[in-house]
Amino acid sequence: MPSSRPSVPDMLLSNFARFIERNPEATIIDVVVDTSYLEGVLTPVLEVGAYSLRDGVSLSEAARMAYENGDDGFLYDELELLADAADIGIADFYPRWPNEIEAGDEALLTALREKVPPPAAGSVRKTYLFHHVDAQPYINLLTGKPFASHG
Repeated sequence: MPSSRPSVPDMLLSNFARFIERNPEATIIDVVVDTSYLEGVLTPVLEVGAYSLRDGVSLSEAARMAYENGDDGFLYDELELLADAADIGIADFYPRWPNEIEAGDEALLTALREKVPPPAAGSVRKTYLFHHVDAQPYINLLTGKPFASHG
């Protein structure tokens, strides 16, 4: 008889969905693959931040400045952190970490997309960015395409 318990990845990513729901005022959800030591083993984790854009700032322009300078600081300088989530373990998506990262990214992006709630009527429009720590381009989580990579 099949188990009715959710899979480990699904349980972990439920934290992602709850984080989005708890931060309705955020206009940017930044989803970053990083690493952390867990029981002495370097393990991939997901860091999630809820941000708002500083007044008068273009998110696309801030991203392009980060691309041109190869420095995420150009993006984060223009964002105001509203909340961040505890690291979410994502080793199940990257079973051969740090090898086969592309396959892990694709599986993780698909799973994350499924957890993004549809926008409620009258709610703040959100941009969801996905990337690895200190790496670019930023990927639009909903489309899977690079964000603001063209002029």
